[in-house]
Amino acid sequence: MVDIHCHILPDFDDGASNMEESLEMARMAYRSGVTDVAATSHFVGTMEELNRLPQLRQRFTELTMALKREDIPVRLHPGAEILCTPQTPELAQLHKLPTLGNGNYVLAEFYFDESFDFMDTMLSDIAQQGYRVVVAHPERYGAIQRDPRLLQRWGRLGYVLQINKGSVLGSFGSRAENAAYDILELGLAHLFASDAHSYHQRTPHMSQLRHWVEEHCDQRYAQILLERNPRRVLQGRPMVGMD
Repeated sequence: MVDIHCHILPDFDDGASNMEESLEMARMAYRSGVTDVAATSHFVGTMEELNRLPQLRQRFTELTMALKREDIPVRLHPGAEILCTPQTPELAQLHKLPTLGNGNYVLAEFYFDESFDFMDTMLSDIAQQGYRVVVAHPERYGAIQRDPRLLQRWGRLGYVLQINKGSVLGSFGSRAENAAYDILELGLAHLFASDAHSYHQRTPHMSQLRHWVEEHCDQRYAQILLERNPRRVLQGRPMVGMD
C-alpha cells in the first residue's frame, strides 16, 4: 500500500514528536503492508510560512537517512498538507507550494467549518496555476457532511478526493463516517490515506482499513484506493477510474 498523507516527520508539527516516534511509525506502517509514505507535515498557505520550508526539507532528509540506518524498508516521499488561506493562490502563482513526491500534485486542506464557496474558489485558483489538487479528507468538512453531492462538481473538475482511514473506521464521529460512506457510494473517492499523527493514536497501521475496503467494496476497489491511485499521485499521473 501507499500512504500519501502521514505526519511522520519528527518535531515539526502535531505529528511525530521526535525521531524515535517517526521510526516507530515507519515500522508500524511497514508491518501493516505499506511500502511508501509521503511525509505531509502541516503547512499554512501563507507567504510567511515559506520561511519554514528549509526546516521541512531538513527534517525530511534526517528521517530518510534514519530509515536507511535502521534498515526500515519504507520509501519516504516529500510533501506537505497545505492549509488554504486567502494568500495560498499567490503562493500557487509563484509556484512555491510544496508538492507530493516533487511532482505536480498538492495536498490541500481547509478549516472544518469553511464554506463550500471558499473551498471551491481556492481549489480553482490553485488548479489554474498548473497544480493537480488532492483534497484532504473532504468527509470531515461541515459543508460536505451536509451535502456530499457537492463533491460531484470537484470530481468533474478533476480534483482528487482522499478519504481518511479513521473516518470509515468511526474515529471522527458519525458525521464524518456517514459522509465517507456517501462519497464512496457516489463513486467519487479516489484514494485512502492514514492521516497518521503518532504510533499510538491515529496510527499509520493500514491493514484494518484494507480489510474494511475489501469487505464493503471489493478487492479491485481496494487495490485502486490503496495502491494504484496513491502511487500515481506520487508519480504525477492521472487517477484510475472506478468503472
